[in-house]
Order: sequence, then C-alpha cells, then structure tokens
Amino acid sequence: MEHVSSRWKNWVVKNLLAGTALPVITEQLTLNGFDADTVRRLLGRNLPSNYVFDRDVEFYRKLATPAFLHQPSINNVTCLCDEKEVQLYRVDDFLSAEECHAVIDLSSSKLSPSKLTGAPSAKGIRTSSTCELAFMDSALVTSIDSRIVNFLGLGIGEKEVIQAQHYEQGQYFKPHFDFFPPGTPQYLEHAKRRGQRTWTCMVYLDDGMEGGHTHFTKMGVSVKPHRGTALLWNNLTNTGEPNFNTLHYAEPVTAGNKNVITKWFRDKN
Repeated sequence: MEHVSSRWKNWVVKNLLAGTALPVITEQLTLNGFDADTVRRLLGRNLPSNYVFDRDVEFYRKLATPAFLHQPSINNVTCLCDEKEVQLYRVDDFLSAEECHAVIDLSSSKLSPSKLTGAPSAKGIRTSSTCELAFMDSALVTSIDSRIVNFLGLGIGEKEVIQAQHYEQGQYFKPHFDFFPPGTPQYLEHAKRRGQRTWTCMVYLDDGMEGGHTHFTKMGVSVKPHRGTALLWNNLTNTGEPNFNTLHYAEPVTAGNKNVITKWFRDKN
C-alpha cells in the first residue's frame, strides 16, 4: 500500500468521515484499479471481513499459475529470479528461425513510431517503431497469437492485439512498467473497461546485434536477445497489486537491429 498516493488515502478518510456507504467507496476504488487486498488495507476495520469482491485474491492467485508451469512436457522454461519477487521466465525455441524471419519480413513495411500510453509524445522515452501485427490478416500471426495464448492458458484477457517492435542502432525504451498505475487518469483511460495488464509475452526475432538487452533494473536481471526466445513475466503480484519489481528497460541497440513480438494480457475479457 506504500504505492497508494496521499490523495487517495485522504479521499478514503474524507468519505468515511462523511458517512459515504462502503459499497460506494469500494466501487470507486475498484473502478480506479485498486485490488481487493489494497482496498481492504485502506478501509481496515471499516470493511466487513466477509465483503465479496469481483476480483479477489484467489482470482489473482490463479492468474499467477499459468499453464506452462504445470505441464511436465514443457522443459524449455527457465525461471530468471525469485518468483516471490517477480514471476519472470525465459522460454527457449518458442518460435523457429523461419517464423522469426517471416514476421520480420511481414512487419518491416508497416512500421510507425512507437507510442507511449498515457503520454502525448514518446520522444526521448521510447524511440522504437511498432507494427500492429493483428491487423495484417496473416495466418502466421494468428497462429503465433494462439500459441502464446495457449502457452499461458489464463482463460481471460487474451484480446489485446499482438504487435512487433523494431529497434535500430541507438534506439531504446527507457525504464517503464507495463501495468497501468491504479488511481491515475492513465488507468481510467486504458484499463477501466479493458482491465489491468497481467502477463507480458515478448519474443525476440533476431540476434547478433550488440546491446538491446531487456534489463529488469530492480532485480538485476539482464536478458540478451536470442532469436526465437520468449520472455514472459507477470506484471502483478499474486494478490493483484502492481508489481513494481517489474520495472524494465529496453537498453539501446549499439550495433545492428533488434526485432521483437509483444503481447499483453488483461484481467478482464
């Protein structure tokens, strides 16, 4: 709860003192992206212990148990850090070299400057280019999207479109989170209806470049791009709170080019 702003803490106190009905308070907090555990801690003894939330702790614990962690036949997954801190996994040979080359060829003519969610400009923060692969009517893209969805097997929030990103020499994406901060205009605009981001799947489409590592700065984990390798992480804790340990940095490419596929998941359909 240390990440809840004083503005929201004061809002809760003000409404409790004013006698605002608890369902009204909890609804507003939930609509602004605060998870059940945080709402309980904000309201303390004012909230009955048996109060039922649409998205409770058990819901997020299930999201923290993706299918690939429970299939004995999958033996190419490596956990990159303490799962209690961040669920972060590398999956070798997720795509073949042929598939990687095909996606690069498909996306290369449809690139446009990457945008920064919730900001008028990405200048100086995110300098890559993006291709909206989902709109290209490609059987290969559809197949890859389905493969990612089935690999995680979450059963919810699978509709955010798959993208490709291209980084040329010197390009980067400064340290950032993939989740939308609760209680902010950014959350209301991008997550109130569609839900908070949960898992991220990123697949490296080439290697041989210099630089371009994906660096989880708080965890001290730096992943070197390798063709066909997928990187997956849960942007939330297993109680549904944004996990600030997921801060990550697409480091500058110092030689060559870097291409990736990215797909995000949500906690709503």
